[in-house]
Amino acid sequence: MPDAKVINSWEVKPFILDEFYESRMILDNITAGAETVQINEGTLKGGGKTEGGIHEDNEIYYVVKGEAILTLGDSTCCIKQGSLVFIPGGVFHALENKSSTEDFVILTFWMDARQNDVYEMRVKAWGKSFKTIYED
Repeated sequence: MPDAKVINSWEVKPFILDEFYESRMILDNITAGAETVQINEGTLKGGGKTEGGIHEDNEIYYVVKGEAILTLGDSTCCIKQGSLVFIPGGVFHALENKSSTEDFVILTFWMDARQNDVYEMRVKAWGKSFKTIYED
């Protein structure tokens, strides 16, 4: 049986994708020591937007802080703290932070970490999926 764990996102090293977006991988099978979902905390800086993309697999967003315009396929909507978004595989999605100064923060959930492109980028750059701020 795996040990119970507490992971503080503020102690997880962010993976910087560009000037506006950073991702902290806070849970996966390795950090949990057991089969589990993969969870990222993503921060979209004020004034930022993502290019968007399409994944083969389903993804879930849960908004922790802020407001953003979400593009899903051909439609857009506003999401804010407490919004949950189910994004089916094959659907284009992109975010634009509504604030020019405040961060927009989401949790993203994947059934398998390997479905998340950023997970693979972390492993390629760091040699592993998870680092704390105490590591170099």
